[in-house]
Amino acid sequence: MSNTEFDKSGGIGLLGYVSPMDTRDSYAVTDPVYGIDGLRNVATVNELNTIPFERRRAGMIVGVGGGENYYKLKNISNWIYDISDWDELNLKQNYSDKEIPVGPIDGVNTKFELLYSPQNGSDHLYLNGMLQESGEGTDYTVKGNIVTFGLAPEHGDRIRCSYRYKNL
Repeated sequence: MSNTEFDKSGGIGLLGYVSPMDTRDSYAVTDPVYGIDGLRNVATVNELNTIPFERRRAGMIVGVGGGENYYKLKNISNWIYDISDWDELNLKQNYSDKEIPVGPIDGVNTKFELLYSPQNGSDHLYLNGMLQESGEGTDYTVKGNIVTFGLAPEHGDRIRCSYRYKNL
């Protein structure tokens, strides 16, 4: 019985490949034919356009700049090998937690400003620690980065808002 580091790990040795892998593959692809070694990255957006037809598959996702941005190849009949062949994916989420909206709390003012515009349905607004309901005919609405209360908060009330946003 051998006493290698592999043996100590409790792994099972297999003769052969479990899945195809070739780290010499320089194309950025994820697909059933050329998806060797999974998701790939290219250094610049311009390099997306150098991926040849044989390597392209509609829906493939490619990281650019070490994963700073991701692009998905469109499902169209004729690619023209420029950026219009690709849709940029916004996979990054920005959060604002317990932000204090800007505006006077005086029993009269109903409009308050947030630093960013919340993504639809991501806002959670609290008045004196109580979660408020959003939407027309409820406690408040959000349009852009403006929160409008149905009833003006009273002097001394505390308002906090947590949400997701895109920093464009």
